Amino acid sequence: MSAPKDNNAHKDAVITKNTREMRNREDAKKNRNFYIKCGIAVAALAIAFVLCFLYSNEGIRSNMTAVTVDGEKYTATDLNYYYYTALSQNSYVLSYMGIDANQDLDSIEYADGQSWGDYFRSMAVDALVQTASMYNEAMANGYEISDATQQEIDNYSASIDTYCENNAMTRDQFLQTNYGAGMTNDIFMKHLTMMYVASDYQTNYRNTHEYTDEELQSYYDEHKQDIDLASYEVLTVNADYSGIEGITEGSTDEEPTYTEEQDQQAMDAAKETANAFLDRVNAGESLADIAQEYGENYYSNKVDTSYSSYTDYAFNDWVFDESRTIGEASMMIDETHNCWYVVVLNDRYRPDYNTVDVRHILVEPVDSGLSEGDEGYEEAQALNDAQAAQKAQDILDEYLAGEQTAEAFGELAKEYSTDSNASDGGLYTQVYRGEMLDAFENWCFDESRTPGDTGIVETTHGYHVMYFQGEDIPYWQVRCIDGLYTQWQNDIYESATVREHPLGINAAG
Repeated sequence: MSAPKDNNAHKDAVITKNTREMRNREDAKKNRNFYIKCGIAVAALAIAFVLCFLYSNEGIRSNMTAVTVDGEKYTATDLNYYYYTALSQNSYVLSYMGIDANQDLDSIEYADGQSWGDYFRSMAVDALVQTASMYNEAMANGYEISDATQQEIDNYSASIDTYCENNAMTRDQFLQTNYGAGMTNDIFMKHLTMMYVASDYQTNYRNTHEYTDEELQSYYDEHKQDIDLASYEVLTVNADYSGIEGITEGSTDEEPTYTEEQDQQAMDAAKETANAFLDRVNAGESLADIAQEYGENYYSNKVDTSYSSYTDYAFNDWVFDESRTIGEASMMIDETHNCWYVVVLNDRYRPDYNTVDVRHILVEPVDSGLSEGDEGYEEAQALNDAQAAQKAQDILDEYLAGEQTAEAFGELAKEYSTDSNASDGGLYTQVYRGEMLDAFENWCFDESRTPGDTGIVETTHGYHVMYFQGEDIPYWQVRCIDGLYTQWQNDIYESATVREHPLGINAAG
């Protein structure tokens, strides 16, 4: 008699067989995954090696696309034009901070983990995008380079040739030394031209575009805070650490550090003082008189001030809030500057007065070459000053002996003035209060002033032969036009289609 079948044993055998097959499949899958991962790793290493090789090659790096603007690609070499221009324009900042512009700026931290090289590359990208988008706008609107602008471009280019000739170097050497190893004359001239065209197009728009009264009024209504001016007084009450012992490491010259509780205690003490001052102001006392008692260095009387002047200070929003009333006083905390303010609003208004157009011829005293304290310094200064005053008078006499027109005065300015606007005939348009030195401005806004008036004004710059050309549009309209013009620029910049390519950008500099 045969033994009965063990069904459980058969079942276990099947399970064991299936399990073995499953494990074999898993092992095979793991092997495949392993080889795939190895393949990917090898490929990644190969790509990284190739990229490192390519990135270390100066010629390849310089031709990498850095930025695309409206479909046009600009390489790292293109970007270098703006990088080195920004670096040159800001070299004094680096020098002031003890940084040599010829150092590796990528190894010097600027802020928050960003290097100075990163900072200038960011500036360069912005400059390239703005220049390219404005240039494209000009070309799209039929702009043609004027003879005057082309002459400026040619003159700048010629000045480089003169420099090269005087310093025994080729033009290519100059460009590659000052704009990176990949810079060519074609690329340099392309961007030089683009910058001149963009600038000229903007200037022409600003000078010729006319806004209607309705556009100006509408802009003012929407931007009163930016257009209005205010006059107000501020007394700063700093955190009071009197009697609070901070922590030092033993040096009497060291600034102590304080705990958060101590900082709060100092601010609470300042609040008490500020509140007491506010009570006195509300009782009729002058904030200026209180400041004489507390410390005049902490007091400021701000006149004809715009909102944009003090955006980092806590009192600014309070002053320009439309709900404020003239004569109102308040106090407010400024945790950023670790103080309290007592503020009195004296006036807030739309600047309706007319701006003025004036011409001037600046005559600066000759530099004696001596320093204050040197022997003969005061005598030399007095002599040079007297000679400058006499020259200014001679120029005015020459004008008065001639045609006595704005054009005639402008020609004398081109001949004699040492100011930067001499080539424009010494003309300043839409001059507003607070823009110029006091003596210059007081002459311009004298209530008796009439077109054609002349005179001589002395300032810290020297002697100014003055010509009053006449009144211009109200200052509030000038501010609106400035705002609308900025809005026009930003619309062009922001409408451009821009793509940044990090590898190409980092290849610049």
